[in-house]
Amino acid sequence: MKKSKLISVTAVLLAFILAGVILIGVGAGTIIKDKKFTETAVRMNAYVSTAMLPDNSRQYVLWYVYDNETYQPEYIFKEDDYIGKEITVYFTKDAPEKIFIETETAYYILLYVGIAVAAVSAVVLCAVWISVEKNKYILKNGQTELVRIEQIVDVIGGRKILCDSTKIRGRNASPFKSKTIKEKLPKEVINSAVTVYYLPKHKSFYYIDTNTIKIKDGAK
Repeated sequence: MKKSKLISVTAVLLAFILAGVILIGVGAGTIIKDKKFTETAVRMNAYVSTAMLPDNSRQYVLWYVYDNETYQPEYIFKEDDYIGKEITVYFTKDAPEKIFIETETAYYILLYVGIAVAAVSAVVLCAVWISVEKNKYILKNGQTELVRIEQIVDVIGGRKILCDSTKIRGRNASPFKSKTIKEKLPKEVINSAVTVYYLPKHKSFYYIDTNTIKIKDGAK
């Protein structure tokens, strides 16, 4: 991978990791804050009913009794499932009219999405850099051999070249496979030579230098 492309890929993945961390912070921070509040707040059972307004629309009525006084704080319910049921509400003794019911589902979604985005991005970033460092090590410490291109196969995101490995003892004729190439290669490169770098003691670690493929002018 070219240095400029590596920098771009790294920057994008780091941006995704940062975005995931921010989502985790917002979601987890809100959930923890709400949990701490419910642990110290007054807990009461409240009841939900509806009232008809002059314009024939319905209004939810939430009420509860605390310290011999009835409270009907305004609270917007998004579903009719709450009607006629008991709901646990939380509030402070100093402000019993200001209630908290439960952490909104959106914050749990933010938390889980953030974890997924950060985790996947981190795994991909590690895989990219491991691959880069592995190729650097092979290029520096490996042996080289010219091998024959046997086949070009289409894969997701481009194509790969498969090369003959019978020259390398210990490979058991298992073909060398290149990294994914986005450029379209002409059929004329089949049976031509390409340089492969490999570790003598670990022949499953190799790197095909696709830049050594010689393409004739006018080849299609």
